[in-house]
Amino acid sequence: MGLDFLKNYDGSRVEQYDTQFPLLSEETDEDLELTPEKVDLDYEVKPRTIDWEPINLNTLPNWRPSHWNERPTRFVDGKDVGETVASVRSPSGQLVPIRLSQIGSITMREENGECRREFEVVDRVVSMAVDLFPWNEVESFAAALQDTGFRLLPVRPPNGISSYDFEIMRKRTQQRSNTEMEALEESAISYSVEKPTVVDGRLQSRIGGFDINESPVFGVIKTQRQNYLHIKGIQVLYGLEAGQRTPVFTICRGWLPVISWFVRLSGNGRTTPSTGIVRVEASKSWFEKHHKRNWDFVDKLSQTIYEYRCRERSYGRAAISLHPIVRAEESLGSLFLPSSILSNRFYRLTQL
Repeated sequence: MGLDFLKNYDGSRVEQYDTQFPLLSEETDEDLELTPEKVDLDYEVKPRTIDWEPINLNTLPNWRPSHWNERPTRFVDGKDVGETVASVRSPSGQLVPIRLSQIGSITMREENGECRREFEVVDRVVSMAVDLFPWNEVESFAAALQDTGFRLLPVRPPNGISSYDFEIMRKRTQQRSNTEMEALEESAISYSVEKPTVVDGRLQSRIGGFDINESPVFGVIKTQRQNYLHIKGIQVLYGLEAGQRTPVFTICRGWLPVISWFVRLSGNGRTTPSTGIVRVEASKSWFEKHHKRNWDFVDKLSQTIYEYRCRERSYGRAAISLHPIVRAEESLGSLFLPSSILSNRFYRLTQL
């Protein structure tokens, strides 16, 4: 069957459109994957509701970032650029979206104020639900795609039941390509895992790329999707000045307990209280093994992250971005084809 798979199942192009709300009421993939997180806000200061105050970064007067042997000099970022380009109809009558994506990861090394690309990998993938179709036909389609420079990513619902809601299915294809991007980020992290490294995002989804007991890998999270703090903690968070941090707390989820804290990179009285705040993570077992609750390390890392802050106001997310991560994103984007060229190539190969 090969590339005729799409035509044989009533394949058609899909015009680009704004994200729609699901029509059916059912659990999303995020709902099914949520794992309760145990948070300990008493890790650095006790009692938590009294001693929680903004913390100044207590670095030595003669200390410079370049003099710290655990100063991060490697920065890992990933990119997932894609869109739903087509749909097919399964034998059971479900309309199945097909997402075409370019995914990749990159390592940027900072040295003497300059950022240089150290490692990169780029892939072009097609994501779709496959369990709705005969496996021999899916395998033939996947092999034909591979011959033309694309890779098929099978999308399987976490509860084993495919949805009739097109938007839910579309979102699953996007999550699948994003998960594959995180796997490429793991490859970038593991390229030189003994060097202090900053990852753009949470460590949990990149856990396969480093040793949680031995690797100095730190996550910097720009978008906060969950509140970990009590009321006093939120007040402290909003009251941070640029270059201050909150006390350290712990988050236990899955196989990777982490220490975490917030740092304000930028902000002033004219901005909203949450402007310029990032959350930092490090493996709890690594920290306790190599630093034994040494808060001076936390201050030094926080100061380093603060000094790496993006100062290009023309960049839309400068307030919560690090300059080497911005450079990594730009460098990785330069390796991607324009989306229109890639989708037209896909249409031509599949004769849609």
